[in-house]
Amino acid sequence: MTHINHKDIRELGDEFGTPLYVYDKQKITENYNRLNNAFVKHYPKTKIHFSVKSNSNVHILNIFQQLGSGADCSSPNEVMLAQKAGFADQDIIYTGNYESRDDFVNLKNHSVQINLDDSTSFDRVIEHFIPKIVSFRINPGIGKGGHEGITTGGTDAKFGIPYEYAAEAYKKAKQQGVSKFGIHMMTGSNNLEPYHFAQTVEKLMLISKNIFDQIGAKPDFVDIGGGFGIPYEDDELPLDIEKTAELVTEIFTEKCQKYGFGEPYLYLEPGRYLIADAGWLITQVTGTKHSYKNFVGVDAGMSTLLRPALYGAFHRTYLYGKEGEDTVVNLCGQICENSDVFAKSVHLPVAEIGDLMIIRDVGAYGYVMSSNYNNRLRPAEVLIDNSKPKLIRRRETFDDLISLIP
Repeated sequence: MTHINHKDIRELGDEFGTPLYVYDKQKITENYNRLNNAFVKHYPKTKIHFSVKSNSNVHILNIFQQLGSGADCSSPNEVMLAQKAGFADQDIIYTGNYESRDDFVNLKNHSVQINLDDSTSFDRVIEHFIPKIVSFRINPGIGKGGHEGITTGGTDAKFGIPYEYAAEAYKKAKQQGVSKFGIHMMTGSNNLEPYHFAQTVEKLMLISKNIFDQIGAKPDFVDIGGGFGIPYEDDELPLDIEKTAELVTEIFTEKCQKYGFGEPYLYLEPGRYLIADAGWLITQVTGTKHSYKNFVGVDAGMSTLLRPALYGAFHRTYLYGKEGEDTVVNLCGQICENSDVFAKSVHLPVAEIGDLMIIRDVGAYGYVMSSNYNNRLRPAEVLIDNSKPKLIRRRETFDDLISLIP
């Protein structure tokens, strides 16, 4: 692998330094249009809200805003980032969990839509204001994700209100004068099976019927979350998004008609599907070691890309300009933790100091999860548009590191 969007990777490393996050605007646009078109042609009232937590660079957010997306935010600061990127309040959804009173104070002056995590969340928010529309996140008692850490539904999940108690939460909201409602569910991330999404929607619609029958209302929107996956390994097949959209909208339309819901909005909250494979991490080989195993060290680390250390997540890696599988190595970073390993026992060409390593599929949950652990500095971010690179976040400096110390 030598180029990203027709731009030579060595030239990018020389111009902007390493480690370096690089994003491809054309790939982002293709991903969004593919997903949006697949759903809208079956159900025109589908609305995508890009998951800000997956990549919160304002320049990236502005791309999605220009494409017609909304924003899915999980903190008040993400709401402000979305607004800075040009999103109108009515196009922003806030879905927190264990929200503090300060969270709701910060949202008081913004007319964003709110998915509440629990009935106690409603108790806290009405201390400050009563939302125009109330939606609760439902835990259906089941969940599925690409890793245990990204499974967000089920009896072990910290998210959402158990579906058995959801109707009481909606009744409480109605008693406080709320007359417009939505409903939300997100059971896990990085799923690649179309029927999983169909089954999730069918479960959510059945739960919705029970709730809205009891309060005598119809949902203004049904938010099925995200979870649309990408293949991280060569032997994985990509999610058939056309089939997924067909199955989901067929069940959704059928149940809306059967339950008398009319035509509520269908909300999606994808992040990974839209941005993950549009991002690369370029890092430089800093050392090689022949110990009990063979190690190749690079100038990135778990402070740069956390997913492998946190989840055991796998990312495909390549040496710039070299082919073959001549050595079996552990690819590791500079952080003083034995878990700072990007890939174990991978087959790579022989690496030398100064070589560039390219790590794929890091556009989602890459930079946003970076840190200053070991007091390493965060990398720069570059966006490539029609082969032209643009710096969209400069590299941190030591002065940045100490800027908050009085």
